[in-house]
Amino acid sequence: MKICSRDCIQLALVLAAFFLNFISRADIVYVWSNDGTVQKFGANGDGTFVTNNLSGWNGPVGLACDNVGNLYAGVPGESYIWKFSPDDTRSLVGYIDSVSGLAFDKSGNLFVTVPNYGEVDELDYLLGFQYILNGLSINRVSASSAVLAFDSQGNFYTANGSENIIEKFSSNFTDIGTIATNLNQPWGLAFDSGGNLYVANSGTNGLLKNTIVKFTPGGVRSTFASMGLNSPQGLAFDSAGNLYVVNSGNGTIQKFATNGVGSVFASGLNSPSSIAIFPGLNLWSATAIKLSNPKMQPGGIFQFDFVDNAGLVFTVLGTTNVSLPFTNWTVLGVTTEVSPGLYQFTDPQTTNNQQRFYRIRSP
Repeated sequence: MKICSRDCIQLALVLAAFFLNFISRADIVYVWSNDGTVQKFGANGDGTFVTNNLSGWNGPVGLACDNVGNLYAGVPGESYIWKFSPDDTRSLVGYIDSVSGLAFDKSGNLFVTVPNYGEVDELDYLLGFQYILNGLSINRVSASSAVLAFDSQGNFYTANGSENIIEKFSSNFTDIGTIATNLNQPWGLAFDSGGNLYVANSGTNGLLKNTIVKFTPGGVRSTFASMGLNSPQGLAFDSAGNLYVVNSGNGTIQKFATNGVGSVFASGLNSPSSIAIFPGLNLWSATAIKLSNPKMQPGGIFQFDFVDNAGLVFTVLGTTNVSLPFTNWTVLGVTTEVSPGLYQFTDPQTTNNQQRFYRIRSP
């Protein structure tokens, strides 16, 4: 019979007791309004201010979230792109003349609309997202639009409100052509998980006024919603598939279930036009995450790896008593992404414990 050393026994106890239970953040809804404020809303519709001094005097403030929960705002009145971390800390990302709409593609590249020049740019980066080098574009295409959206294949779409059309471009910036006509001042664009495109008709007179229309991947058009809308503009989906619409005309956010039934999510805003949702449940696993390569290092230090989506941030918590409430667990530190999607954590405190339980959560 093999006799285990103390370290061997300790590792066995740790592994026997070990589990990772990811605690996902709820969806966060960000909305920009004409009074220069950006507010964030939780699931109950209660809003708090992220900032109260973004100037959008000559156009909309475009909003977009990256895959770790940072909010980016393109402000045409300043020609700046600002970044707000999850704790609302603000930093200047870069400058590009008349920047308006923002959108990230599935690879995390940032695209912007530039209405003054009638173009969409893909921005080049220096030091990741810390600085956009004076709006340097590595790709550019002519497109008259203030907003854009990506489908799951990486194609992007723009809404041309003056010509009442939707245009489609491939991921390599080839102009595929007009996919929809005879709209009424189309503004907001959003795709659901099934690849259907939703378009907000912000016009308040004429055909299709105050409506949300839906286009299937095959191009079939139908009216998704028309009740409770008043100059609808920005659109965004949450992780449960509900569609959020900002009504610029009456200062409300309307929430539509997948069957088209709507309800007021928030009210009392000042001409809101832009919306972005950080979908916590879509970005990380809802089930237990499996560790890999657990090992005891010299001195009794314990290390483990796990795999999830790339570019995320996780906090590790620990306890020696699994029955304790989660609020009583101890924060041990953050993980290190050693390669895209591979996360590692080293716990130097295992030498003081015969067993330890672990959980991870978003920041």
